Amino acid sequence: MGKHFSFIHCADLHLGEPFSDIRMGSSGPWNEQIGKATFKAFEKVVDAALENRVDAILISGDVYNGDHHSLSAQMAFARELYRAAQGGIRIFMVHGNHDPGEAWRADIPLPETVHIFPADHVEAVPLMKDGEKAATIYGISYKTRHVKENLAQEFHREKEDGFAIGMLHTDVGSADSPYAPCTTDDLKASAMDYWALGHVHTRKTISTSPYIVYPGNTQGLSLRETGPRGCYLVDVGAYGTVTLKFIETDTIRWMDMTMDISAYSQAEELIQAVTKRRSGLKELTGRPNIIRLICTGSGPLHDVLSTEDGRDFILQSLNDKEQFRYLFAWFVRLEDRTKSAIDLKERRELPDVTGNFLKAFDDIERLDEEKKKEELRKIAEQQPELVRYRKLLHSLSDESLLHAFQKAELLGAEMLTKEEEK
Repeated sequence: MGKHFSFIHCADLHLGEPFSDIRMGSSGPWNEQIGKATFKAFEKVVDAALENRVDAILISGDVYNGDHHSLSAQMAFARELYRAAQGGIRIFMVHGNHDPGEAWRADIPLPETVHIFPADHVEAVPLMKDGEKAATIYGISYKTRHVKENLAQEFHREKEDGFAIGMLHTDVGSADSPYAPCTTDDLKASAMDYWALGHVHTRKTISTSPYIVYPGNTQGLSLRETGPRGCYLVDVGAYGTVTLKFIETDTIRWMDMTMDISAYSQAEELIQAVTKRRSGLKELTGRPNIIRLICTGSGPLHDVLSTEDGRDFILQSLNDKEQFRYLFAWFVRLEDRTKSAIDLKERRELPDVTGNFLKAFDDIERLDEEKKKEELRKIAEQQPELVRYRKLLHSLSDESLLHAFQKAELLGAEMLTKEEEK
């Protein structure tokens, strides 16, 4: 029988990293909140550790992000580690690809309770509790940004380890990755009881026997990182049973909101409906939100949403005065996935200009891939703007031509239908 203990598993703090996909413009309360978001998220990690009286915090790489480990970021990080140390919590860290050993800066002294694993070999360190060894923690850091070696194969537990934990910043399942690639089988072969991984920003549990866990990042940084972000509270029983509890630490949440435009004929109606849903989001998340609005369906508003000016008008209307709110819900992007109300199948059967255009489209669409590319390039060569600016034609890839061709079916039908209606 072992000893009961618990720990927090977090990774990818990216302290001080600015948000992507966002152009706020005017100043407001969000500027300070966004600037402090990654730091506040780590504060929540330490808060959770103290509240749950854990024995350790495991940080599986990417504390900082390249050039953004400023002196103020280091001070903020050290301050939280000292706060954890005062609560009797030990810290175990490995470096990842964004904070490799050669780029690490430790100008600010860290408490003695912090252990950073080396980059030249896998090290084993005991986690002590009440004078007894509760677990053995193994880890290895990145020395440089890119590590192509399979570091997982260097982990091997010993019989006297008790509960064994492996810490690694890795890209599981990507053989050609430059981030310590490995397979699930490689991790299992080490005989660890728990793998505390980092690198992948979306939380996932790859295996429960043994536990192989990515906690995700502690704060979303872009539209690719929607939904709750945080860390895991891991409780290990005396007989080695593992219980995971996800704890949300993000202070600003990235979200998607999907709206079907079919029921709305005016932009103002859509704006009112979105505004109503936005108020519910604030109550649901209890924190500021940065939102991508995705419009789907078909109807009169398709024409508005298909233009940049129309999308900008809706975004500006939604965000008006939002910058003055502490609990803001800011729409950072509007993606138009709507469709025209035109029945393309029906229009193909009519003997008019639009029908002839669609039949010509079908003639090219039926060609095999290579002949289609050849025909599209011939058509492009005849366009006045490309005849005049030959360099533009050479810069057009086959993929760009195919993409433009697919979009031309609907856009061309819409333009010709409008001309006929006039």
